[in-house]
Amino acid sequence: MAGAVGAGADAMRGFVVLLVLMGLAGAGAWYTRPSQGLHRGVASSLMAEGRVARPEQAAGAWAFDDFLVATRSTMTSDDRELLECWGFFTRFLCTGSAPQADVTVSG
Repeated sequence: MAGAVGAGADAMRGFVVLLVLMGLAGAGAWYTRPSQGLHRGVASSLMAEGRVARPEQAAGAWAFDDFLVATRSTMTSDDRELLECWGFFTRFLCTGSAPQADVTVSG
């Protein structure tokens, strides 16, 4: 009987430790989530390097979403998504289309 009580206490202790670790990870994610300014800086540097197409002046749109522990920004132009970036723990994951190359064929 004493073994069953000890096993239950060990399981509860493990659950509490797991809960504390998840709470610490969540607090760290909230505290270090990237701001809107950092998202714009990443987008600007990607456009300057030529990795992402620049939006048109009149039709370009920028959206920023904050999900408490992560952030997302999207840049669109003419109903076409040019760049989507997710930020988490001061890191970014960006996906987007490469700029269209101007190709002339002479013949």
